[in-house]
Amino acid sequence: MRPEFRFPRSTVFLMSVILAGVLLTIEKAKGIQLKYGSAADVAMWPGMTWAFAILMLMVSVTVVIVWGVLFTLRRTGMHRLANLQTDLRDR
Repeated sequence: MRPEFRFPRSTVFLMSVILAGVLLTIEKAKGIQLKYGSAADVAMWPGMTWAFAILMLMVSVTVVIVWGVLFTLRRTGMHRLANLQTDLRDR
């Protein structure tokens, strides 16, 4: 491996500036919400928790179904790994 960097050294500084900008924006948004927000906004958070849980469940079920179809069609790569020869003496 070569010891040189794969990105310019100024990247770290620029990422720090962007992070500071994001943090300042979040703090400013919190101040605006406290000044102009209503108390009705608090009531939506329990519903959002359930919506997030249902979304994660749907994504998980979709992933399992897609993996099951790929496994049935022998496209996951597991079948090729079963035939892989790892012993170098057999060559």
